[in-house]
Amino acid sequence: MDVPLAHLDRPFDYLVPAELDDVAVPGTRVKVRFAGQLVDGWLLARADDSGHTGRLAYLEKVVSPEPVLAPEVARLARAVADRYAGSLADVLRLAVPPRHARVE
Repeated sequence: MDVPLAHLDRPFDYLVPAELDDVAVPGTRVKVRFAGQLVDGWLLARADDSGHTGRLAYLEKVVSPEPVLAPEVARLARAVADRYAGSLADVLRLAVPPRHARVE
């Protein structure tokens, strides 16, 4: 999620609604509700179950069905963020070009 708070720099689990099941693939840009606000995020992985014991919210929207974040880039961005004390969202903002509607 693209939030400016360093202590929230970790993956969060969300449910995928049935209508987004086909387009919600790893590497796509998504919108999620977090702390009452709609924020940008990346779908990093899909899993059958979550280790989270609380209630999970649903993805609000898949911004584009085109996966633009490759797993290798996500791993490299995480390593760069960890090494240089940045957040994953900051590194991804620079590593992945802004959305281009013509391409997507």
